[in-house]
Amino acid sequence: MFKKLAWVLGGLAALIAAVYVLTVVVLKPVSMDLASIGQGKPSLVLAYENFSPTGGAALERLREVRGDYEGKVQFIVADLGTPEGRGFARRHRLIDGQAVLLDGQGAPLGAWMLSENSTAVSQRLEYLGSE
Repeated sequence: MFKKLAWVLGGLAALIAAVYVLTVVVLKPVSMDLASIGQGKPSLVLAYENFSPTGGAALERLREVRGDYEGKVQFIVADLGTPEGRGFARRHRLIDGQAVLLDGQGAPLGAWMLSENSTAVSQRLEYLGSE
């Protein structure tokens, strides 16, 4: 009986550890901290609507390029389901799936739809980041 219980608890602990590693390390959540904009590091901010195909595709493009620019650019999601996210999108005239690149002081450098392929997103980051 104790052996079976130990196996079940061990399996449960392994499952919890796997979910933790998957969500924190592999998928690594994107920040929603809009207050960090303009604090010295350039920011790429995505206007994102939950359950939207456009927003989902854009979020996937952001995740694809994030590893290449993680130390240079902070990646942030403006959740259009929150007052802060809607306000940010309104101020920058963004729609779902569109992103804006801001310099370290928070000034906009350019905006575009992130639903294009990840190579195009990387090229825009390189070009806009070099201005």
